[in-house]
Formats: sequence, structure tokens, C-alpha cells
Amino acid sequence: MVTKQVVTIIVLAAILGLGINLFSPHKISYVGQYRPIIAGSGPIIPPEAVSEDPQFIGVDVAELAFKQKSTIFIDARELEEFECGTIPGSINIPFDYLPDDDLGKYFDSALGGNAKDHPIITFCSGSECDLSLHLARNLQAFGYTKVSIFFGGAREWEKTGMAMERRGECGE
Repeated sequence: MVTKQVVTIIVLAAILGLGINLFSPHKISYVGQYRPIIAGSGPIIPPEAVSEDPQFIGVDVAELAFKQKSTIFIDARELEEFECGTIPGSINIPFDYLPDDDLGKYFDSALGGNAKDHPIITFCSGSECDLSLHLARNLQAFGYTKVSIFFGGAREWEKTGMAMERRGECGE
């Protein structure tokens, strides 16, 4: 008898909860909205990569790091390209405009004084751009130990349907 009452209470509570959720302005989706995982979407590795390079990662690993909000994303492109569309929250360290002297101090300042073992992901526009590779190599040479390269870059990020941050007007 007691189990019948417990089951009845659970069923009524579930119906009540689902009914309230149905009409709530802050309703919770019954089915999650997930981006499909692309089959075989491992990291893109350029032909000029060498074994001493930082780790190359795919879009799924980059997305996971982004969602965990514990990684610094660095866009290695020029400011104009960066402002036209980048991974949200990224900082811009244009590889082509790195200073000739005190590069270690420059990196320390640009990265907000974060510890050298703080996770960093470099990227640029996509597989035709090697700026992220060269920037990652420089960071590694200056003692940053958790550097990864997302060689698919902003183009692959956007192509898989993830949000882009646009900070300026862009021409064609």
C-alpha cells in the first residue's frame, strides 16, 4: 500500500513539474541542443610541423577548452582580421608585429602576467595560415609549457557553427 502511494506521489510530482516547465518563461529544454560531432574531425597538422612543436588540437578539443573557460585563446592574425571575426574572448597577439627585443616581457604583459603553465591555444584564420604555429613556437621558447595549436583556426570554428565575436566593420 505504501509503495502504491509513493509511486502515485512521484508520478503526480513529475506531471506537475513538467506542466510548470511547459509554461515557465525560464523553461528547461527537454532535449539538449548539441552541435553534431564531425566524424574524423581530429587536429589539422601542417606539413611543416616537427615533433618538438606544441600539441595540435582539433575543433572539439578547442571547443571543450573554450567552454571550460580556463584557457587563453590567442589570435595570431593582424588586428584587422582579428576584429572581423575571432573566437569570443580571444586576445590578439599579431605574430607579424612581435617586437624585436624583450619578447619575453612582451608575452608576459600581453598574457596578463598569467603563470607560464597556464593553458594557451593559438590560432589564426585556418589551415592556410601558419602564424599560430610560429607564435606557439615562440611562446614555447619563452617557457610557456601548456601551449596548443588549433590549426583549423577561426574558419573551422565558424564553419562548425560556433559563435564568432566581431569587433569592427569588415570589407569584402
